[in-house]
Amino acid sequence: MGAAPVRVRFAPSPTGFLHVGGARTALFNWLFARHNGGTFVLRVEDTDSTRYSDEYVDAIYRALRWLELDWDEGPDVGGPFGPYRQRERVELHRAAAKELLARNAVYECFCGPKKMDERSEEPDDESDPESAPAAERSGECTCASLTPRMREELIGQGVRPALRMRVDPLRAVVVDDIVRGRVEFPAGTIGDFVIVKSDGGPLYNFAAVVDDHAMQITHVIRGEEHLANTPKQLLIYEALGWQPPRFAHIPIILNEQRRKLSKRDGATFVNEYEALGYLPEALVNFLVLLGWSPGGNRELMTRAEMVRDFTIEGVVKHPAIFDHAKLAWMNKEYLKQLPPDELARRVIELLEQRTPVPDRIDADHVARVVGLLQERAYTVAEIADQGAYFFTRGPIEPAPEALAKYCASPEAVARLREVREALSAASSDGFTPEAVEKAIRGLAERTALKAAAFIHPLRVAVTGQAVSPGIFEVCAILGRDVTLARIDALLERLQRPHAVGAEQSV
Repeated sequence: MGAAPVRVRFAPSPTGFLHVGGARTALFNWLFARHNGGTFVLRVEDTDSTRYSDEYVDAIYRALRWLELDWDEGPDVGGPFGPYRQRERVELHRAAAKELLARNAVYECFCGPKKMDERSEEPDDESDPESAPAAERSGECTCASLTPRMREELIGQGVRPALRMRVDPLRAVVVDDIVRGRVEFPAGTIGDFVIVKSDGGPLYNFAAVVDDHAMQITHVIRGEEHLANTPKQLLIYEALGWQPPRFAHIPIILNEQRRKLSKRDGATFVNEYEALGYLPEALVNFLVLLGWSPGGNRELMTRAEMVRDFTIEGVVKHPAIFDHAKLAWMNKEYLKQLPPDELARRVIELLEQRTPVPDRIDADHVARVVGLLQERAYTVAEIADQGAYFFTRGPIEPAPEALAKYCASPEAVARLREVREALSAASSDGFTPEAVEKAIRGLAERTALKAAAFIHPLRVAVTGQAVSPGIFEVCAILGRDVTLARIDALLERLQRPHAVGAEQSV
């Protein structure tokens, strides 16, 4: 018989927004499934009611869809195994726990939550491996030696037992990991551990095993912070007589200082990168290189190339470094490759989420702005922010430093009046970059001044900034009426007493 078809799963806990580390885990699973013609399953592990949130469930779905990591089974997808919400599978967990009890592989523990640690055993995505739950100390619980009468008395007193796995203290447990190789957990490092809480709720290690077996998962690909959980899960598989999947623990992601990635390093959640205007294609390309290399010093890759070349055997053991500068560079490269109309669509989507929504975001106009700013920007948000003066017909607030530098003298105001008169002579239909340039250079020639004497105050008037893209193109995109209205607004402002400085009086 041939090998079973590849089935992998991404199983996030809805206790927060999707971390970039979790997104990288989902991506590796997705690529492994697509490379092998297998199945990618989404399963939300939401049995911990104290940490669960519908808001985070929805956020996880949205982040995966934004990254275009489509799942084959799970929420909103049909099929024989979907959808998957772990809290809806409790009866399956109870049946497995009953089987373990019948096999004497577990025993009832009456120690109570404070002593036996009934917390969730699942570390947060990309947490430090040191924060993974420590093995329960051998001998901490003596409930295995309780007589039937003692157990009956405790139950009669209203004490609800948990279920604790029996572990041979003389046995070492070996994990044969695809990425890390042979990892041995010496005898005595794993004590009897709780699999079902006293309230009947399954803990992570137990529920994950039951669900992975029921879903016929062939490979479990997850962050190395889960490695400490793996020997316990192998013991559960063995006790139930089930064949375990193959395990692959991918390296942790660190910041440039080789410390755990945290909010102090900037954005750490997928939704934050979306809001910052990063492209999902660029973020996916960046994440796939965190712990895996296609060889040949390749960096920019299409999705098809990733699927074709990805293998778990190519994943490295050492930590991956999250280089924000590299991500920004990569995003800029992807941004430059987008057709202007597609980039304009993304800029409009971003602007429509702002309050208030700008009043000049029609597709044709935004496409012209994009054509001017595309080569300059690193993100979609930079285009929206740098070009903010393009997306409104109304007045703008000039930057104080720009006013002080280029509009603080009576001569500058006079130049602004002259350029206003020259531009007003152009027709609305013929207000092209060439027409604007001809008007300004003709004015400079007639007055024997440099064109810059007119360009600098004009730039402050129409953009509010001291630096901008080519002013001829800027004015043409804004249009004659908006350009003249902004010049008028700045002239009115500069005629107020002390508008820019004490020396200003026009």
